Amino acid sequence: MSEDHVKYDSQLIQKFADRLYAEANRVVIHSTVVATMVGIIAGYVIAAVTHVQTIGFVLVCAVVAWGMGYVRGREKAFTLEMQAQQVLCLMYTERNTRFVAVSVSRRSAEAVLQSDRPAGEGAAS
Repeated sequence: MSEDHVKYDSQLIQKFADRLYAEANRVVIHSTVVATMVGIIAGYVIAAVTHVQTIGFVLVCAVVAWGMGYVRGREKAFTLEMQAQQVLCLMYTERNTRFVAVSVSRRSAEAVLQSDRPAGEGAAS
């Protein structure tokens, strides 16, 4: 694979980080809703099999599942947000490093140009 085809694109990295943050926001809701639904179904099935009070047992199962789903969603969201921060950190490190490299390169070029001038020109400036 040639290096001509692969180019650094900070906008692509920014879009990826934005998508990770959007997914982090969705995952909490999704995980909570899915876990609650599973809790309701499991509570109903268990209540039907064991012949306990259905409504109360289903509510308890739904609340417990809701809590578990919310905690699981927050953990996944934190992981996604952390990945977004890592990507952004790498992007800003590259940006700052490039800025320093360009500045040093310009100063070096200016120093070389000044050293190439005859002695009389440098004093007259």
